[in-house]
Amino acid sequence: MSFAVLGFRPGKDELVFEQSLSLAAEELKAVMGWTSDEDHVGAEFRLSATQALEIERLESVAFPHGFDLYLTSYE
Repeated sequence: MSFAVLGFRPGKDELVFEQSLSLAAEELKAVMGWTSDEDHVGAEFRLSATQALEIERLESVAFPHGFDLYLTSYE
């Protein structure tokens, strides 16, 4: 399972930013508050500012500011 952070302009449905992540589900579990190994399957999660900052720290990247950020998974 792979993960990416997607960015949208507030109030818009057009994808304007995508960042693939090298983090595994186990590494994201605590950040996202998942309790099950399957919590991430088939869903996109709106990231809070705290979650986005923690993922930036873990991944050693910086996401652009001013976007609504979502975490998604894919195979």
